[in-house]
Amino acid sequence: MVPIVLVRGLLREAGHWHLMVDALKRLDDELLIVTPNVPGNGCLYQQTSPMKIEQMLDPLLEQLPKQFERYHVVAISMGSMLASHWAHLDSDKVASLTLINPSFARYSPIHERFNLRAIPKLLSARLRGRDTFEKAILDVTFPDHVTNPSILAYHLALNSKHPVRFSNALRQLIAAAKFVGPNQPPSCPTQVITSKHDKLVRSRAGQAVASNWNVHHRSFYSDAHDLPADSPNELADYLYQWLKKLKL
Repeated sequence: MVPIVLVRGLLREAGHWHLMVDALKRLDDELLIVTPNVPGNGCLYQQTSPMKIEQMLDPLLEQLPKQFERYHVVAISMGSMLASHWAHLDSDKVASLTLINPSFARYSPIHERFNLRAIPKLLSARLRGRDTFEKAILDVTFPDHVTNPSILAYHLALNSKHPVRFSNALRQLIAAAKFVGPNQPPSCPTQVITSKHDKLVRSRAGQAVASNWNVHHRSFYSDAHDLPADSPNELADYLYQWLKKLKL
């Protein structure tokens, strides 16, 4: 069985995949799922985040089990930038590529890649403390969290365990903003998934990647940038069926 590698994005870590991992495991408890972190996030929170997406790849690959030859890669947001670079750099290792709410400077202007009104609010919230910062992130990436207080509590606990430094937040934001993106799809089966009403990244940014690459695009009716947290069961079911066609 080919392992599934889940790659998170800006300021997020392996622990934020928990709902998605649980949903996938309910579909098939034999799935092999790996959730590495980029430097500066998760268990690597004490490291300095690179200011280039490409420089994040080696630290991520070091966290993967070495006994496997290939991986199905599922990545979101900034993670999709890193995953697309990986798939082009070492196509033999990437069995398939799924990009969730991606955006590349090559195809989209900055105002479609980021909600420019949200960025100053997020940065100012960080200056008011970690708890305020985490709530501000959830407000823009997972609006429905307000209906379930346990979601905020879980995220606050993660943030307390693995606090992201303000300097690393800036470095990751710069790295994501500068990322141009490949001008063609990788050789492996590839798809793009978007949230139709994403409040952080315009869905047309992901559509632009799919259109220019001429790969499959699937839209979910959601306003959450963090689609795996907002719709874990629906997304897991769709992804599992897609991967089964590729012979997991």
